[in-house]
Amino acid sequence: MPAPRDHSIDLNELIDHARRSERIARALFEVEVEVMNLSDSTSFLDRLTDLVRKRFGLDWVWLVLTDIENNERLCTALAEQGALVTVHRLSTVDFIRLVGNTRMPALINRPQRFRQLVPADIRPSVGSLAALPLLMDERVIGGLILGSQDPGRYQPGMEAFFLEQLAVKASIGLTSVWAREQLRRLATRDPLTGLRNRRDLDETMSQELSRARRYNLPLSILFIDCDDFKQVNDTYGHDCGDAYLCFVANQFQSLLREGDSIFRFAGDEFVVLLPNQDLASANQIGLRFITHFEEAGFGWQDTHLKASFSCGAASSEEAGLCLPDQLLRAADQRLYEHKRKRKTQASGQLPEG
Repeated sequence: MPAPRDHSIDLNELIDHARRSERIARALFEVEVEVMNLSDSTSFLDRLTDLVRKRFGLDWVWLVLTDIENNERLCTALAEQGALVTVHRLSTVDFIRLVGNTRMPALINRPQRFRQLVPADIRPSVGSLAALPLLMDERVIGGLILGSQDPGRYQPGMEAFFLEQLAVKASIGLTSVWAREQLRRLATRDPLTGLRNRRDLDETMSQELSRARRYNLPLSILFIDCDDFKQVNDTYGHDCGDAYLCFVANQFQSLLREGDSIFRFAGDEFVVLLPNQDLASANQIGLRFITHFEEAGFGWQDTHLKASFSCGAASSEEAGLCLPDQLLRAADQRLYEHKRKRKTQASGQLPEG
């Protein structure tokens, strides 16, 4: 006769399984609580990946993002905000081919066959991984990837209930924070050029002036106006005018130092904030901008145009210029002085502040 089955072993296994499940559920809850109130995608993804790695004892956690358009904007935001999370890019076709059913976690213990999912620097060390699908608006944008050196950590056929839960929570959280971020962006960004707008300028100038006073540092600004923009619009049409403004905005962004900011003030007017720069430095920066645009050409269809502008500088170190509107008025006045001089002489020098 077969020996009677020891039901105490089954009971102990059930108890151990229940305790493990409780620990995992608690860890999931802790992760959710800590990331649910974060207000931007960078903070959310940085904190999410760090918490998941620590709470579940993983060696690596990273993102794989596909090449859809929304991901380009997300990657740009992560780069601008200095994200710490590792982002690995992959074509949508390759991602779907590798993970199969993109609505369920893929458990992989032969990572050499899935090397495209893994950043090159850790490929030799990864023993197994779980690819958790990330969805925005019901569209797969990539995956949250959990990596372990242990080949047995993740295997096809293993119970994946809690991984499914983590995938759902990560997708819902990212969708929510990205939507809020885009609403804020619409409120503070110029829709044509993508630059920060007048509303954001007012708030940022107040903050920068407060910081300048606190640390006894100067804050300078450049008020910029494109020369002959109306003529460009009238001659070549508004599509050309829009492209012209986008060209100017992109060129300025490429010329600015880290810490400087540019805003579209109105129409063809822009304002540059220059923290920790005195008036003389601001004037030199303005001259550098002018020189750059004298050499940089703007092409529209078969026509070669030259983008040029006038600018005026003002600084908080000057007497009576301690409020945002005072700085703007002073810089605006010098802008038009500069514009009048440019019409009468080609000296290329900014007026003295």
